[in-house]
Amino acid sequence: MRHYGSIDLMAIVFTFGCVPLMFLPSLPLETSWLVLAGVFIVIILVWSIRRHYYLCVIAVFILSFLWSTANAKQYLSLIEPYIDQTLVVTAKVETINTQIYSPKKNNPYYAKFSILKISDQILSSPIPIIIYWQQSDLIKAGQIWQLTIKTKVTQSYLNEGSFDKQRFAIANHTLLKAKVIKSVLLEKKFNIRQSIADKCLAYINLFSYRGILLALGFGDRSQISDHNRLTMMQTGVAHLMAISGMHILLVFYISCFLLKGLLFFFPQRYSHLLLPILIGWLTTLCYTWLTGFNPPALRAILALSIWIYLRYKNNHISAWQKINRIIALLLILDPLMILSESFWMSCYAVVSLIFLFEWLPLASTLKNKKRWYFIRLLHLQFGLTLLLLPIQLFIFHGISVVALLTNLIAIPIVSLITFPAILLALLFSLMDCFYLALWLWFVAQTSLEWLFYCLEYLNILWLNIPADFYLFSSIGWLSIIIIRIEFWRSFSFSIIIVITILFSPIYKQPDYLWRMDMLDVGHGLAIVIHNGKSAILYDTGAKWENSSAAEQVIIPFLQWHNLNVEGIIISHSHNDHIGGLSYLRQRYPDAWLMSSSSSLSNDYNCLADHKFHWQHLRFNVLWPTKLVSDPNNGDSCVIQITDGQFSVLLTGDLERKQEYDLVVKYKRNLHSTILQTPHHGSTTSSSYSFLNYVNPFNSLTSTSRYNPWRLPSNKITNRYKALNINYYVTGKEGQISLFFYTSSWQQKTMRQDINPRWYHDWFGSLSFYE
Repeated sequence: MRHYGSIDLMAIVFTFGCVPLMFLPSLPLETSWLVLAGVFIVIILVWSIRRHYYLCVIAVFILSFLWSTANAKQYLSLIEPYIDQTLVVTAKVETINTQIYSPKKNNPYYAKFSILKISDQILSSPIPIIIYWQQSDLIKAGQIWQLTIKTKVTQSYLNEGSFDKQRFAIANHTLLKAKVIKSVLLEKKFNIRQSIADKCLAYINLFSYRGILLALGFGDRSQISDHNRLTMMQTGVAHLMAISGMHILLVFYISCFLLKGLLFFFPQRYSHLLLPILIGWLTTLCYTWLTGFNPPALRAILALSIWIYLRYKNNHISAWQKINRIIALLLILDPLMILSESFWMSCYAVVSLIFLFEWLPLASTLKNKKRWYFIRLLHLQFGLTLLLLPIQLFIFHGISVVALLTNLIAIPIVSLITFPAILLALLFSLMDCFYLALWLWFVAQTSLEWLFYCLEYLNILWLNIPADFYLFSSIGWLSIIIIRIEFWRSFSFSIIIVITILFSPIYKQPDYLWRMDMLDVGHGLAIVIHNGKSAILYDTGAKWENSSAAEQVIIPFLQWHNLNVEGIIISHSHNDHIGGLSYLRQRYPDAWLMSSSSSLSNDYNCLADHKFHWQHLRFNVLWPTKLVSDPNNGDSCVIQITDGQFSVLLTGDLERKQEYDLVVKYKRNLHSTILQTPHHGSTTSSSYSFLNYVNPFNSLTSTSRYNPWRLPSNKITNRYKALNINYYVTGKEGQISLFFYTSSWQQKTMRQDINPRWYHDWFGSLSFYE
């Protein structure tokens, strides 16, 4: 019988010891950390004397927890002194420049550097930093620059359903960011990776799918078009266009296959069983280096190395044991990896594969013969589609109905044509075999044209799944387990209960009467008023060069809560308030529109004294008194929403003169429980008389941390404090949610209440807007 001190048990315990790092609201203080370290030492001493294996398990768990939190604290302590500072640094370029010859080469872009010196003081270890490069000078990997930079920290929009940029940045050690004030090139020479990229770019830039060719060749996904990204995600093939374990294994197997073919022409004495494996591993390591050792590729090469070592040692252990030990080793090397969604996706996919082939294997007659290849591929893809549902919903918040079919098409094309062609094209580009290299790049391009033609045709149905239904995604795992152990024969009633629980979100009713969420959209405004089923939007956030707050924040939030938009209210025509309107109207064509603009196709005009009811709420329009073609701040659509007991006053970017007009007209009727701070906390608004008449309990301000207007103004925040009005800012709190009940109301913020995590902290020590 296996004893409790086995390697596999210790590996599992170590992995679970790192898991709390994902959920801790704050990292342990030094005293708490030292106490835990002391407990660990005592347990080790007791264990060594008495040999109680359960104490060893506890000790390993504590050690793992201490190791993961210590790594997190060490990384933060390394960068925190330099956040929100102006520094003169000597830094080395780490990322290869693929913008050369690009149509967008003059556009600013982000590049990864390593800081070697700060003010001529050599650092004990380089500090990774992401720099926004907008200089005219061309940077290349390996160059050394002296830079005057203004640093900041990666600040995520914190909302339910949105991508967590802060967590991603910490997982990849890229929390520190900066923009360049002045740059001086110290060492012009660039490294071998950049030289290889320069040779290949001469070919790659000839083709329309250059972004995907760069992604598969060098791990650079920055130049994939937004359209192609969306198509790949909605058809379920995005995983094929990002360097992962599958690509690393393909490099390994292609290298081994080519070497075995080459050795066929050599005398037998030159052949050795491990030679193809060793050369294949070295080739794979070179490819991983070429991609910049990006985290998924690095994880894959480490896993491959462990597999080769175990095979060399002839260790006969199960696939479960291998993946268990590999995960533990990866977390020993970098515990922050556990915060990475790609880490969980990789591990989850491998676990799903092992589970599928052990719990639902094909009949032996179908496993080997070539004529059953399609059946084997269908079994693999169908099984993975079911088993990967939970992680796919967690990351993408939806599923592609056509993913099974598109993967059956895409996997053979990418693995048998596109990727091998790219690998050979890289090789022949280096060898300056012009025509052969060009032909291979052309083959890769043509295969992608075929693939995307099919994907565009099949991209017909993407289902967005609300958070309440995520539990239902485990139905694939449950089905396989129930079928394999024949659980249905004796426990059919239990199965019915489990299925009922999975479907329970359909009947779930919110415990609040209504709810209002001020979303964290940066500098802009987007408010959602809803009852758990239907919603009205007040403003739609800003539109940026390549995206908008509607796409990145509002739509994910609506999908997370399964809300249907019935109406949209636009306060005025500035981009930070109306930017997402066109996108939202495409997504919700039946939603009515209200605004104070005569140039928009309004269903209802926003004019003073207009009243309407929605659900059990009353909407009172207070301002403006007339429509204009292009409403500015003073023409903002001001609405008071009330349920008869509690009320919210939405003001857009209303300014001081209009505030006085409202005070004269409405006086005490302005009183509201909650106030949306006019004009993002600017000094042009929030007059004393207006605040005295509104007399809110809480005031909510929507603006970003690093906004150029330095909002909210210190003068205004001090004014609210002097009037004993609680003041909250989305840039600091994240999403601000208000829940209204029959006789009470409650406020929760994303950073403090809804999802408090240590990696959501307000890093840096300077004032809000600096």
